[in-house]
Amino acid sequence: MADGGSPPGLSPYRVLGCSTCRHADAPCRPGLVFLNRLCQALALAPVGADFDISGSASLCCGARLCPVVWWATPAGARLWGDVAPEVPVAALLDPDPAAPLRAAAEITAGPGLLH
Repeated sequence: MADGGSPPGLSPYRVLGCSTCRHADAPCRPGLVFLNRLCQALALAPVGADFDISGSASLCCGARLCPVVWWATPAGARLWGDVAPEVPVAALLDPDPAAPLRAAAEITAGPGLLH
């Protein structure tokens, strides 16, 4: 398992984009760890190409608790930091230009190695 956890034959994930968190002035380490674990679990799951799953979580980011919203498919995953759990994923994937939602950080992962 040279890629850090995915069994042979399964497609691991890699970070395609990671914005700097406006709270930490650095990439969101707790978000990267969360997305890595989510992608590893998804790589093990026997799901079809049309499968998707989404949810919310609270991550410990230093001294603060940060709400995140996440979305994953077999083709990739995304995480938005400091977003209220009731915000629908559709509003984050296709934001309304008149009322854009601003996440503190955004991480996108796709096929390849996720660090």
